[in-house]
Amino acid sequence: MPERLCHQRTGYWQPDRQGLEPATAAEHAAALDLLAAGRQEQSAAAAATLIGQGDYALALEIIQPGLLRHPASTTLAGLRPTAPHRLIEAYQQFDPFKFLIYAKLASAETGPDE
Repeated sequence: MPERLCHQRTGYWQPDRQGLEPATAAEHAAALDLLAAGRQEQSAAAAATLIGQGDYALALEIIQPGLLRHPASTTLAGLRPTAPHRLIEAYQQFDPFKFLIYAKLASAETGPDE
């Protein structure tokens, strides 16, 4: 069964407890920052490793919370555009929904063309 239909039929709570105790973006960022010992360098290194492995969606899940906790991090900000652009490349031929989501995410980061 396609994932969207499964979610529609199973509701908010998933077997892996996802959705049972939702956390805000700030709470999620604080938990990841705790794992990184409060050092943006750790988050950036993890994101760079994930990008190097081709795990672009996971890299975004490290970069976005990292930037919430460390908005002045030029390293995280520099990694930020790479992940959505690689995801656009990956999905442009066969998943228009993901392509559009990642394209919007990428354009939100780069700003409108002038």
